[in-house]
Amino acid sequence: MPAALTGCGVGSGADTDATAMAGSCELSEAVTNDEPITGEPSGEITFQTTALKQSFSPYFEDLIAAFEEQYPEVTVTWQDDPGDAEFTQRLVTDAQGCQLPDVVNLNQTTAYALYRENFLLNLSTKAPDVGEEFIPSVWNSLVFPGSDEHFVMPWYWGLGGLQTYNTELMKQVGLDPSAPPTTVMEQFDMAETVAENSDGQFYAFTASPSQRVPSDWQLMDAQIMNDDETEFTFADDPKIIEWLQRYAELYEAGALPRDTLSTDVDVTQLYSAGDVVWGSTNASFMRYVQETNPDTYEITGVSSLLDARGDAFQEGQLIAVPSTSDNPVAALAFAEFLLSPDWQTTFVSDERISNFPSTTESLDIPKFTEVSDTPLGEANRLSVELAPDATNSFIYNWSDSVNSAVLSELQLAIAGSKDPEQALADAQDAANGILAEQG
Repeated sequence: MPAALTGCGVGSGADTDATAMAGSCELSEAVTNDEPITGEPSGEITFQTTALKQSFSPYFEDLIAAFEEQYPEVTVTWQDDPGDAEFTQRLVTDAQGCQLPDVVNLNQTTAYALYRENFLLNLSTKAPDVGEEFIPSVWNSLVFPGSDEHFVMPWYWGLGGLQTYNTELMKQVGLDPSAPPTTVMEQFDMAETVAENSDGQFYAFTASPSQRVPSDWQLMDAQIMNDDETEFTFADDPKIIEWLQRYAELYEAGALPRDTLSTDVDVTQLYSAGDVVWGSTNASFMRYVQETNPDTYEITGVSSLLDARGDAFQEGQLIAVPSTSDNPVAALAFAEFLLSPDWQTTFVSDERISNFPSTTESLDIPKFTEVSDTPLGEANRLSVELAPDATNSFIYNWSDSVNSAVLSELQLAIAGSKDPEQALADAQDAANGILAEQG
């Protein structure tokens, strides 16, 4: 869990004496003053990715070589973090020890933890034009709670708001695959039909709510936190209460595989095996289905499931320059080079990548515009159609600790061991207790 907070952001117009430190790390005047960072890049920097070296070494080696050719006075050292469950704690520990890389690939939870400790460079002040090439809706939505400035840049991302489904299983239970559900509750209605007509041979979706919370609530446009994001309020929203009551009813009716309620069984595996009707809401999982069970892949349908929101949301990988960098000039230059349309286009053109780029220009390539009549092709078509209005709806205070506390209560209610309203009330109390501890 992140350490106690010390403040938010550097180089943001505050008194430099008050922002000269991030934790125990002394910050340079170049990052704490109110002027954009300028100058010719030179010197050494370290660049860190997350779990990409094994599969994409040639790409990054070429990128670094091209950058060093353009800026011959700069040397880039590349390192790769495994991105395991300890990622956030490891990065916060590195930050407190003044050991963060100069350019670092982060998820949104980790980025927020570092921002809260003053460890991220304020891009709005130090690189005010850096957002010009990005998809406007994505860039504009990447601000942290309580701020109107940017501290991270978007890289590659997946789109929430799609649904994937086994068309043959739908037919077997009397559902029309050409008319898939358009809301979460419609999907629950269809799940009841699965329970009634499948004879226990297959199920609607996995019983564990871990892959549906809080995304289902977001799709339903429910009130998860108060307006200033300082307190969880989900137990007070009638839509969420109904959601949990219906979920428990589906479990009791046999619509969901009972042995998956308290496990982390990946819905991708269940879907690929033909055990559930609905797969992941992130269509990138279909690459796995295509490789492991081509028969299931061929009968997969794809459509949007935007529910009450009316638009899709993206969650992706981010790039940041830490405020503790000893070489912010070269670090910013490398970050912009990495995220430029040309290099993003090269990256996402790799057929192994089912994610999407963050620059508008990189969406206009044959992979996304000349789509094939396949499940992946349809997913690409829909994603590009939805991308210009996709926003980042990540709940930054929904930490791993909050997630674990909420899920444990939801599982009790789904299993029938606790009243749904009481479970939500207890989950909300626990979540707000964790929020208070974080400061």
